[in-house]
Amino acid sequence: MIEIREEHVDEILADAHALSYPRYPGTEGDRRAIAWVEDKLRATGLEVTTEEFTYDIQPAFRALRTLTVVCAFLVGAAGLSATSTPLLAALLLIAALGFAAFFLGWSPWLERIYAGEGPTRTANVAGIRRADVPRATVILLAHHDSKSQNLTFPWRMGMTLLAILGTLTVAGSLIADTAGAVALGWLPQAAGGAAAVALMVLSTLRSGNRSPGGVDNAGSLAIVLQLAKVLPAAGPDDVEWIFLSPGAEEDHMVGAMRWLDRHRDELTGRPVWAINFDGAGNPGRVALLERFGFGRTFSPAMSAAVRRCAADLGIAVRGVLMPPGMGIDAIPFAHRGIDCLTFSSGSLGRATIAIHSAGDVAENLDRPTLLEVTQLAAALALEMARSPEKSAQS
Repeated sequence: MIEIREEHVDEILADAHALSYPRYPGTEGDRRAIAWVEDKLRATGLEVTTEEFTYDIQPAFRALRTLTVVCAFLVGAAGLSATSTPLLAALLLIAALGFAAFFLGWSPWLERIYAGEGPTRTANVAGIRRADVPRATVILLAHHDSKSQNLTFPWRMGMTLLAILGTLTVAGSLIADTAGAVALGWLPQAAGGAAAVALMVLSTLRSGNRSPGGVDNAGSLAIVLQLAKVLPAAGPDDVEWIFLSPGAEEDHMVGAMRWLDRHRDELTGRPVWAINFDGAGNPGRVALLERFGFGRTFSPAMSAAVRRCAADLGIAVRGVLMPPGMGIDAIPFAHRGIDCLTFSSGSLGRATIAIHSAGDVAENLDRPTLLEVTQLAAALALEMARSPEKSAQS
């Protein structure tokens, strides 16, 4: 097992501070970050590849805004019609929930929206330690881009919760009325109206280039760069190591999709294990993003392995469900049947609230949390590298 020490954390924090400047995909900051990652990976002695790609995110943004506005209309109309025509209200509510479930579940077919070329140019950067005949491939990845949003974290979460609670209240009122439990009164109208207003506010969400991205995602990428220095020499010679920094994660994971599609044929016929980092170093408990969408799992094998490693190291972890609509680079891996587990951390505090804003600075990173994440990720990577088990990908 590799010993991750305080001096390793010193290097991680130094790299995170060096990378903490606005770097939205396609901007000068993004190009600067790509060159910086290339230099850091070359310094480890790995073979470095940089793969540029272009895309157009606007069709996806327009579709998402349209979906949000349509759902706002349907939920609001359901609340208004609940007293006079409850059957119509139920049908409107079912339509709203159906649209949301259909488009927010990150289904593989939705990736077609991002397949075309476009005005935004960025790149994926990888450092590779090849094996003559690889028995397995271990990928460690963290995106290098950042973004700000016009709605701060409290507004985004508040409006999201209000939309969910309002919609559920309308549904609950209709069920109660059908059962004869209570009279509807004004409750469904108020709840539907509140949900509609919240959804309309969310439809104004825009991305920008004001966030230094300290927690999201400079700390995570710094962990990957540190592990690139120590893991290849510690692992078996017949394992291929890939240290990947995708671009455009903040634009719906386009970079991860492009990298996987370009290397699809190379990642077949052997176990492939991917360890993703997103928000790692946020002060608080280590979090494992193990499930997403509507009950889908990323990798039961890796979840079991990391919990064994955590028990050996005495590190407390918690499993997390990524709700529908939220995206991380592990999702394109899951769509292609590749086992992928994401390390994150944190609690509801100042650092979390600052994500996607100008306040997401490297000073928000927490040294003890960075140490625990790096120790646990190193142990998991080596366990998967030595594992004879076949990945679900093959």
